[in-house]
Amino acid sequence: MPDCPVPHSPAYDAIIVAGGRASRLGGIDKTSLEFEGVPLIHRAFDAVKSAARICVVGGDMLPLPARVERVRESPPWGGPAAAVATGIAALHDSTSPFTTVTAGDLPRVGEAMPALLAASAELPDDIDGVLAIDGSGQRQPLLAVYRTAALRRAVARAPSPENLPVRRLLDTLTLRELTLPDEWCADIDTPEDAAGVGIVIPPHSTAG
Repeated sequence: MPDCPVPHSPAYDAIIVAGGRASRLGGIDKTSLEFEGVPLIHRAFDAVKSAARICVVGGDMLPLPARVERVRESPPWGGPAAAVATGIAALHDSTSPFTTVTAGDLPRVGEAMPALLAASAELPDDIDGVLAIDGSGQRQPLLAVYRTAALRRAVARAPSPENLPVRRLLDTLTLRELTLPDEWCADIDTPEDAAGVGIVIPPHSTAG
């Protein structure tokens, strides 16, 4: 199937955060888990297939499509804020006006991303991006579209990103919230999360 850009989507790059220890899942590479027969990381790739550039942060053992760049967060296991900072640094020479940031363990990212991209195309100049919130009002900074320049400024101004909460990394940005269905925002952190969407975890990988 040919790549089809999202209607009214701006030009953008994509950062996919694929690291993390997955300690509550026995330390497996949770992005390789399959949802409806497709690995989660492939769902992430497909959700941003119209991106000018795609950068995966982490996922050292993952086989990647030829066009996908891979970097490791600095420091290793430094958390999602470090991953975002590393990803935007890897894309330092890009001129895309927007950058999507997504976790690599979102089963429904393919439904969420078109809505976020469409919303980003309509942002006024004084808004730095749009991020998903679920029905409880929980912000999802790893399911969002940011103005590239604003994200670079936020990273430059932040303290050391190692183990920094992502919300702290982004707290200087003015962001628009987009309420999305809970299932579009849900990630896979625990065996219960996986079971809730029908993902089967290899028995030896479950946490003890």
